[in-house]
Amino acid sequence: MMKHGRLNAAVVGAGIYGHIHARAYQRDPRTELVCVWSRSQQRAQATGEKLGVTYTTELQRIAEDDRIDIVSIATPDFAHTEAALMMLAAGKHVLVEKPMAMTSGECRDILAARDRAGAKLMVNFHNRWYPPIAQAKEVIDEGQIGLPVVCYARLSDQIVVPTEWLTWANRSGPEWFLLPHLVDIVRWLLGQEVNGVFATGHKGILQARGIDCYDAVQAQLQVGETIVTLESSWILPAAWRSVIDFKIDILGETGRIAIEADKEGLEIVTADRYETPFILDPTTTELLPFQHFIDCVLNDEEPSCTGEDGLAVTQVIEQIVASLEDGMAHSL
Repeated sequence: MMKHGRLNAAVVGAGIYGHIHARAYQRDPRTELVCVWSRSQQRAQATGEKLGVTYTTELQRIAEDDRIDIVSIATPDFAHTEAALMMLAAGKHVLVEKPMAMTSGECRDILAARDRAGAKLMVNFHNRWYPPIAQAKEVIDEGQIGLPVVCYARLSDQIVVPTEWLTWANRSGPEWFLLPHLVDIVRWLLGQEVNGVFATGHKGILQARGIDCYDAVQAQLQVGETIVTLESSWILPAAWRSVIDFKIDILGETGRIAIEADKEGLEIVTADRYETPFILDPTTTELLPFQHFIDCVLNDEEPSCTGEDGLAVTQVIEQIVASLEDGMAHSL
């Protein structure tokens, strides 16, 4: 399996995030990318040839390849479970994109497969490594703002994401594509579980374009003793300064934290445009989550973003969806 002291890696998924996972393994000296998968023969071949590795449209080929130690799963939101179960059953260590799965039952199946295999499983909640958020965690844990009382977090995408980037947008939505990041962040920052949710949403703009999903979702959460508002949308104008709009504001008993995560101090002015581009994290360009996963595999350590975290986040999103559908508050 390990060749010349390096872990052999495969990536399932050849979209935007799949390419990022693949490049991360090619850039880390402890790993060697050996195979990429796509359901599309054309995309699998184009990706494999671009990266200089073998390619396949058959998941079983990766599962049965004894050379492969670790597998990244970067398929669409609804398509994580089959690959995760197959790779874990084959004894591979798995890094899966969020959400781990779109039902808590499937999450539990993945956890059971992990336990049977004794393999490592990590969910790529990569915003934990984003420097301002990581620093906010230290500030909160040290008690510098007292106990958090109110938290507001917003993560939205330009409308080009569902209309041009994702061919499967109508099988997801901002509640599944974006809110998992926010749910994980507030659980992690506050060190508490979500006790209850109430959500409202808006439909119409994307439906008019043939995409049957929410335009925007807002959820009220009780996280321990903290009142939390989360907001995500897929209708941010294309003229916005970056592909995302990302804000976090936490008011504590004695202080406040404000993160403008889509504005990182770089300003670019051209003849016809002003930009403050989001550099570090829009598509997991930071290597730190991958380095952490590799460390855990090599050192037999538990990843910081566990499968249990993946289950907890999916359970919250399930209740948000239930609240959107019935207009009621839901407890967890």
